[in-house]
Amino acid sequence: MISIILAAGKGTRMGATDRPKVCLDVAGVPVILRALETFTRCGVAHHVIVVGDRAEQVAATVCGRFPQAIFAFEHELRGTGCAARCGASVLDAFGYAGDVLVAVGDKVIEEQALREQLDLFGTSAADLCFMVGARDDSPEAGRIVENNAGRILANVEVGDIARARLIGRWFEQSRSQPLERDALRAEMLEAFLTERKACRAMPNLWRLLDERATIGAADLASCFSPDEAFFQFDLDGGGVLRLSADELERRARWVNLSVYCFRMEALRYALERLATANAQGEEYLTDAIGLLHAACTADGRPRFRVVPYPIKKATDALAFNTPDELEAIRDYYRRKTA
Repeated sequence: MISIILAAGKGTRMGATDRPKVCLDVAGVPVILRALETFTRCGVAHHVIVVGDRAEQVAATVCGRFPQAIFAFEHELRGTGCAARCGASVLDAFGYAGDVLVAVGDKVIEEQALREQLDLFGTSAADLCFMVGARDDSPEAGRIVENNAGRILANVEVGDIARARLIGRWFEQSRSQPLERDALRAEMLEAFLTERKACRAMPNLWRLLDERATIGAADLASCFSPDEAFFQFDLDGGGVLRLSADELERRARWVNLSVYCFRMEALRYALERLATANAQGEEYLTDAIGLLHAACTADGRPRFRVVPYPIKKATDALAFNTPDELEAIRDYYRRKTA
């Protein structure tokens, strides 16, 4: 098995730092080195690291400990799917056809948990085995959608859930009265954090708010379809599962922790079909889960097997997006080693 480690992002929510996000330390060890050491102990001997923002610093941090690591430069940061494709292209250039571990470079993973995931990947004959955790432990992670029998259908990101929830609420409210511009903007900024992200998630409405003080039902319908307030998933044997944002949240037991074991054929299949029709306008690697579930052979049988690996405890896989979250991980490791 070879790893593809996604380490190109800017980590803007960390604020100004003297190092890239993946090079910040936990218990004195940069998190990307901690990940590489864990992967290596679990038998993943070779690594492709996708770099972008402050690539030289990431390479310098890695090469002191892993001089044989291969680096792939992501020129334009267009999401985790684009980054994974950048790494996979290196493997394609070498004619590699084996298994691939794909993970984000700022994930702090317990070795035992990764060993269990790798074991499940092998024993279940999965084409994709991905790590999941309890929703309450990772509230910002993508929600896993299952059918009534517990079979995985897809991953839905929280930004897309927030977008659908707002659209549903606004269509309902607009039936009785126009919507105020300031209130709409406030709700969008609360959901998407920045004006840039809000504009990317709802470009037509954001532009319209520059022209109108109030938004009526017809204005709203010019920006969205009412169907955008819902998510639809194909079910085995036919039929569709249609969920509102709130219904999806209530159903979701698991969230996606972004540690994936792929057969190379399955990874290529998913990467070739990623799209950008989402709240961030990016290619989500998380969409691979739904794409592989939905794929069928010519005679209608499932083409790929998708299996979740639920971690045993929240500390088996930790991640951070803010300084406070990083400090919480550092505090956990201080207590763990005390």
